[in-house]
Amino acid sequence: MSARDPLHEFQDVYRPSERPPVFAGVPELNFLMLDGTGDPNPSTVYRTAVEALCSAP
Repeated sequence: MSARDPLHEFQDVYRPSERPPVFAGVPELNFLMLDGTGDPNPSTVYRTAVEALCSAP
């Protein structure tokens, strides 16, 4: 199963337009985030979390 791509699936919501502004109906979507502080580069915890997110189906 491939991941959903909201930028492609909902182009009318995420892409700029020359049309006048309108209220857009955006469906409910799920998101994941990593939370932390400091420099993530030397952190093995951060690296492990990013690897887990990127390897998820």
